[in-house]
Amino acid sequence: MKIQWTTLMLAGLVALSTAAFGQAKLEAFPVGTTTMVYTVVTSELTQPQTLELQVIVHPARTYTVRMVAEASGTADQLSGFGFLFGGAGLAYGGGEDVSLSALQVLVDQRSRLQEGEEYLLPGGGSFANVAIVDIAGVRCVEGSYVDPKNSDTRMTVAFGISKPVYTVPRIRLERFRGGRWETVFHMELIAYTVSN
Repeated sequence: MKIQWTTLMLAGLVALSTAAFGQAKLEAFPVGTTTMVYTVVTSELTQPQTLELQVIVHPARTYTVRMVAEASGTADQLSGFGFLFGGAGLAYGGGEDVSLSALQVLVDQRSRLQEGEEYLLPGGGSFANVAIVDIAGVRCVEGSYVDPKNSDTRMTVAFGISKPVYTVPRIRLERFRGGRWETVFHMELIAYTVSN
């Protein structure tokens, strides 16, 4: 299996690894090009960023994974710009690490999750406020997670269930500051296309 990485950087550094958290294996993608476009908003940058991921499946079932990231800001804001997709989460170079390892147990069972239910997780946390949502034409199961060891942080995560996605269609990380919840990182799928 040949994997080719193409990275275009308009500013800063984009770091990649060979796996994305919790979603479809490359074998689940259809022959052709699946393009997933995300918008990324952080408390560090004044303008939204764009992240485009493509999975190209060749007829011989070889793969090309392509990522294009774009951000605008000051030199200081962009000094840590970049993403790292790993087996248990997403690290954003702007200072926010999103650990999804506690939710890994739900990934293989995501199509069984039921709206309105709450699921207890190893380590004492729970996945609650579960709802079925549509994100850019991808049916997803979404819920909220609060780490019992870090109760001033909560995360909303949506897992794709109707179409293969390379990484989760939505992540919103919030911190409790000054008596209210403040979004510090939000990544959301805004376009999903498949072409032959």
